[in-house]
Amino acid sequence: MLSDDVLLDKKQVLDSFQDLPDKVSSEDLIERILFIRLINERAEKAKHTEGTPHDVFMLEFADFKNQVKAQRERSVQ
Repeated sequence: MLSDDVLLDKKQVLDSFQDLPDKVSSEDLIERILFIRLINERAEKAKHTEGTPHDVFMLEFADFKNQVKAQRERSVQ
């Protein structure tokens, strides 16, 4: 294990599996674990860095929502 690895809480990982179907691919399990790791890494980073101002975040979030909406519309067509 690398010294900068973020350790995951076993309960958090197991709880995140509760909403998965009974049969699931290993890729889906790995993706779920990596997502939890990313959240934990970002939470740890947020403890040590200055946050984003609310107005800037809201603009970035609106842009993100528009990108997701456009992507969904493209996939429907």
